[in-house]
Amino acid sequence: MENLKLKGHKNTQVRTALVEILSDTSTPLAITDIILKLKSRKLNPNKTTVYREIEFLNKLGLVSGVDFGEGKKRYEGSGKHHHHIICVNCKTIKDVHIDKDLDLFNAKIAKQAGFKPVGHSLEFFGLCYNCQVK
Repeated sequence: MENLKLKGHKNTQVRTALVEILSDTSTPLAITDIILKLKSRKLNPNKTTVYREIEFLNKLGLVSGVDFGEGKKRYEGSGKHHHHIICVNCKTIKDVHIDKDLDLFNAKIAKQAGFKPVGHSLEFFGLCYNCQVK
């Protein structure tokens, strides 16, 4: 949250709570889940305010959004870059860390295609162990 003060932005209760919630969670959260967690902290901002604050924190690089193709975006604290594995049955989400070989592959693709990448998204979908044995 020092990042906010250093850039001349207010450090509000909602902003502080959003960063804490998203940094402490082990899986990306949808806005509805974030609102429930805010309410458990006795904070009750409306949905529009939550979206606006999330977008603000995203622009500052404190949170990031992910889209798993389910019609809603999810959010998590910005930390080390990683990818996700998602169970298509029970919707369990786990972080996946990939070594530097992906960076080399990304650079090779960019060079061959003649473009400068500004980001990428790589998610894995399948069945978790529990759903496989059912």
